[in-house]
Amino acid sequence: MLSWDCTRLVTHRCCQCAAGRIVSILEPSLRRDAIVGVIVDPATALAAAAAASSSGSSPSPPAAAAAAALASGVYHGCLFLVPLDPRLPQGVLTPAVVAELPEALRDEAFAVDVTSRTFVACRITDWPASSPLPLVEVRQSLGPSGDIDAGTAALLTAEGVKDQDFPLEVYACLPKVPWSMPPAEVATRADFTSWRIFSIDPITARDLDDALSIQPLPGGRWRMGVHIADVAAFVKPNTPLDDEAQIRGTSVYLVQKVIPMLPRLLCEQLCSLQPGDLRFAFSIVWEMGHDGHIYKEWAGRSIINSCAKLAYPMVQQIIEGCFDPNRWQTQLYNGATWEQVIFDSLALHGIASHLRAARFANGSLRLNNTKLHFALDTGGNPVSASPYVQSEANHLVEEFMLLANMRVAAKIAWAFPKHALLRRHPPPSDRKLAEFKAAAEALGVSVDVSTAAALQRSLTALSKACRDQATQEVMTLLATKPMLLAQYFCTNEAPDPATWRHYALATDLYTHFTSPIRRYPDVIVHRLLQAALDLSKQLQEPDNADLVTAPMAEHAELPASAPPADTATAATTAAANASDAVPDASSSSAGSLAAEAAASQRLDAKARSGPSSSTADSDTLWEQAEADDAVAAPREAASEALLKQHQLPDVITMAKIAKHSNETKLSARMVSDGSLRLYLCIMLKQAPKVSWAVVTSVGGDKFFTVYLPEFGCEARMYLNLMGVPLAGSWDGTSQTLTISTGHLAAQQPAGFAANGDVVDNPMTTDAEQQLTQQQEEQQQVQRQEMLLNSPKFNLKIWLECLPNGVLNPSHIPCAELPSQVQQFSRIPVVVGTYLNKITCHPEDVSPKLWVPCGAQAQQVETIANQAATAQMHPSVMAYENLIED
Repeated sequence: MLSWDCTRLVTHRCCQCAAGRIVSILEPSLRRDAIVGVIVDPATALAAAAAASSSGSSPSPPAAAAAAALASGVYHGCLFLVPLDPRLPQGVLTPAVVAELPEALRDEAFAVDVTSRTFVACRITDWPASSPLPLVEVRQSLGPSGDIDAGTAALLTAEGVKDQDFPLEVYACLPKVPWSMPPAEVATRADFTSWRIFSIDPITARDLDDALSIQPLPGGRWRMGVHIADVAAFVKPNTPLDDEAQIRGTSVYLVQKVIPMLPRLLCEQLCSLQPGDLRFAFSIVWEMGHDGHIYKEWAGRSIINSCAKLAYPMVQQIIEGCFDPNRWQTQLYNGATWEQVIFDSLALHGIASHLRAARFANGSLRLNNTKLHFALDTGGNPVSASPYVQSEANHLVEEFMLLANMRVAAKIAWAFPKHALLRRHPPPSDRKLAEFKAAAEALGVSVDVSTAAALQRSLTALSKACRDQATQEVMTLLATKPMLLAQYFCTNEAPDPATWRHYALATDLYTHFTSPIRRYPDVIVHRLLQAALDLSKQLQEPDNADLVTAPMAEHAELPASAPPADTATAATTAAANASDAVPDASSSSAGSLAAEAAASQRLDAKARSGPSSSTADSDTLWEQAEADDAVAAPREAASEALLKQHQLPDVITMAKIAKHSNETKLSARMVSDGSLRLYLCIMLKQAPKVSWAVVTSVGGDKFFTVYLPEFGCEARMYLNLMGVPLAGSWDGTSQTLTISTGHLAAQQPAGFAANGDVVDNPMTTDAEQQLTQQQEEQQQVQRQEMLLNSPKFNLKIWLECLPNGVLNPSHIPCAELPSQVQQFSRIPVVVGTYLNKITCHPEDVSPKLWVPCGAQAQQVETIANQAATAQMHPSVMAYENLIED
């Protein structure tokens, strides 16, 4: 956290905006405990800073001050750290620190023509008031740039993600193996070991958090169960294991591995709901109608024995009616048969489809952005990438997890209105929503962005107006940009319950309960839920225990599926039948929540109640009668006592846990996205590919922005960096950029500075030195011609030098010039990798206009054929089910 000197606002000449001056650091950030970068000489570092500081002629004040210090000799004997993150300041290594460096690092710092540099992690030791840059020291070397392992280490270190083994005191908290369930604990739990329960996860998943069950009941109803790994049974409060889980906050998913929040003995064995093994669970059981209407609810700790570990593709085949168990090496346990598992899966799908339709009819929002799934060779290198497709099987699990999270949020908010750990999602940015609205109008569609429900209806209309799938993806991307991040919070921080709302899910109360193996907030919520159940017991409220013991029906018909929930017709149908839909989780506890709050903060129970909450048979565990003030005080005292009994944190500590969880979740997201980008860049560096791009914005004759549907990312394309002479003509009236063949600028007989700028050759009288310098200059020229982000990049030379040519499996033709470019235009591009000039590390994808350039570029399928025949391993990254994650 930084303190800004607001009395010293200045106007930056290149961008004409107000800027502040940092005067002190109020609170250190764990995500900035280390700065990752490369070490170079001062001249190279400051030249790079000057080039990056602005697109105009004026460098930023810090860069100008540092340049002046360099000229005065202040940095004599120093080296500079250039961070990977351009938002961070460069750092100065003093002569004393430089003397401690390995000789190889010192030599590398002064090397001019290098193809790789060494990543280092540094720490800021001081930032003198008189210095424009902080002083740093090297903590560790992370490996060479361009390498997957070193790039991954750089990502983890920069975001403060712990990749070290767990401390010994943490391992000391683990149960002894072989482990067996303590009889005293077994006696306190519901026995669901005879129930047919199974999990549905990604193929590569090993940390199985959740499982489902469904059983027919007399009268055409169903007993639906959500069973979550009871991590809190092993992770006791205020232990080294609990402290470490809280610090880590979340498991981190990379392309090639998972960094777990808990030791593997727990996350992959004792807590994971592996089939054929007795496991502790926290279960929520509903008596449901075929349409998802809830009649009764029960929650409590249980013992389960999963009969199968199913994968999403398997369940999708079951839904589509093409499943063949002989094609899958999946074992069934506990006497279950495939006929039974198929029946259960279809029953779950039928009810889930109704829940989904009702949720969208009630205003929920869904934004599907493309995520990539990589195939790796035996050496762990990316060979191919494809979009990860969310199927109906994903939606099946998603609906029941969302419902469980909403119900639990309502329960803990009712029991502990000041101590609950919830999750909220603020409304989106108005300015960016306006940009999205303007883009939609360019397609001839008027959109309503007043609410999440209105936005979802508009997106449905847009999907019909879009000319192709790629344009739909662009609109989804534009709709995603205004969205803010969801946040954990302690209810004591937000006295007004109106601020607890989750925008995307259109619900008043939401939390995370269903993934305690990989998210620490879920562990806290499990403890809160158990305390809330104990409170209900003390208040002698009905627990609906008869629900879990009721006999099953001998015969049942599968529930019919609802129409797809993301179509306008389905939304209309669901809205018309809203009286049969499951009520909003927040509504069932509205009266009780109001009784716990101060009189001025009471909620209108009738206004907040769901459409079915008024029926006589909808009384559930969560739905509590309005308590009068005489009862509220004793219940509040009982709540406080239970919070202490379960060793739950006070409101101040709970708020800190929420804040830290937000930070660790953001770090995990940054690392996951960075891992995907790293693998994509490595793959495209080895095998550039011709693909289609959709223009997302055009604002002049210099550049335009495109979306690459095949790779799920955006990129900016500058005409002067295309590698061929192009000219642009901008028509502001029609918002059209016309691209035509330009004139090649005369080559200047000069070398290149480290930042890519042309510099004069220094005079020399030594013939040998001059020859060496000319050779170095020639190497620099050749290197600049091959760098996709260099002003001297040459598309023809680059294509001819590619060892394997470019991949063009779809035989996409070259663009014809002149070509007119507007928003949503479809243009052919060849996509390679942008290498950072200083770090030499793959930084991002770089599309170039696919135009004839006189090169005899190979368009071969060599690498694609190798990908088809080599032994492949899917990446382990598992995409979370919940739409707001």
